[in-house]
Amino acid sequence: MRHWLGVLCLLAGCAADIDAPTAHQRAQDLIGGRALRSLDRAELAQAEALEVQALARDPAMHEAAFALAELYAARGAYEEATERYRGLVEARPDEGRGYAGLAFSLAAQGRYSGAMRAYQDALRRGEKTAEVYAQLGHVYQALGHVAENLNSARAAYRASLQLQGEQPELLYQLARVEARAGQDEAARQLMEQALAALPADGGVRVDLAALYRVAGQPQLARGMIAEGLKLDADDPVLLQELGRLLWEDGDGERALQQFARALAIDPDLVLAYRYIGLMHSAAGRLPEALAAFGELAARQPDDAAVKVNIGIVYSRMGDLAAAESAFKNAVDLGGAGGDAALKLGGLYVHQRRLRPAVRVLQEATGRHPQNAELFASLGDTYRQLGLLSAAQQAGEAAVRIEPQRALWRFHLASTYERLDGNKAQLEWQQYLVLAADDAQEVTRMDYARERLQQLKKKAR
Repeated sequence: MRHWLGVLCLLAGCAADIDAPTAHQRAQDLIGGRALRSLDRAELAQAEALEVQALARDPAMHEAAFALAELYAARGAYEEATERYRGLVEARPDEGRGYAGLAFSLAAQGRYSGAMRAYQDALRRGEKTAEVYAQLGHVYQALGHVAENLNSARAAYRASLQLQGEQPELLYQLARVEARAGQDEAARQLMEQALAALPADGGVRVDLAALYRVAGQPQLARGMIAEGLKLDADDPVLLQELGRLLWEDGDGERALQQFARALAIDPDLVLAYRYIGLMHSAAGRLPEALAAFGELAARQPDDAAVKVNIGIVYSRMGDLAAAESAFKNAVDLGGAGGDAALKLGGLYVHQRRLRPAVRVLQEATGRHPQNAELFASLGDTYRQLGLLSAAQQAGEAAVRIEPQRALWRFHLASTYERLDGNKAQLEWQQYLVLAADDAQEVTRMDYARERLQQLKKKAR
């Protein structure tokens, strides 16, 4: 510890005999009122060393402790900042400033639940600033998979805007919350206000264009992107979005050109690789699709969905061993909401490896208990193995999760046929009612009608 402090003091030009207030003041003079993130690494190190020296002289000097915690956060040392802020909270439990700093450092580490509680503690202790409300809104938005948190994010953002009105970035964030909550008109109005203040912001334009498309106004969406490109013809985000719009319009060649332009400017624009991979895959250009998805995987190695895409391409190329490996990697990475297990299980079923398919699908239902397709596929596999009781339980679970999905009824009716003819009749009837409004079920409906008629004949 002493050696480390000595190195920092050498960097900062520390004097061994200066007292704590002097060391702290020198650090503040070095910062000079600038935003900490505007300091270069050498300046951050010098200021940090001086604050460390101040605390070594006087461990109870809270202003130096706060300054050191802020310096840690500024250079991205969030774990060290968290530890320092926890010490400040323990020393001054009635002061909101420490809780606000602790919340920020926790949120920066993705520890949103803890950050939410810390921001609430800061507000309860009087730290009711526009910044704290805004940061709390960001945390609630990150936890927006729960509807209640979206409502809380909305309230926090509005509180911040009441305290400090001119915040176009916050209008944009509030618009995103409204869009996630299904309030498209409110979202569109807020985003238009944000864009009026930030006309060169490509991200706002892209999201506003998406809202126009949802509202059935594709011309406004295209105009929004075109206007942005007039302001900045080399904005890679706008070029990427233009490529996506062209793809949706069926102009694949021009879409690929725009994606290529976007990547030439920003080779880490991950969505462009995904779109290119999907376009090549849809067109049957499998080596090109594999190359695009490979570039994406190199940049997002923990993205399970990319591994699924790669597995699908390998499967279409006939390389089932490589497909299996890709799907397994996707399962290990979390499974992309269960899609990876469906693809791996489906591959095993195709190879008549039914026991491994059951293991994969059964494990996935535990991870994703609301994925009806996993239960339906598991039930179908059980039925092929002759395990009818297990097939029934899995099929009923799929129907319970999504009672209006015709295909799950088809699978369950097929299982009931081998267990209970009366239940099978009822399920086939329910299937035919639901399938009448489902274009994907046209080919199966004739089979269902035939099975229902035969069961009725047997019952006479």
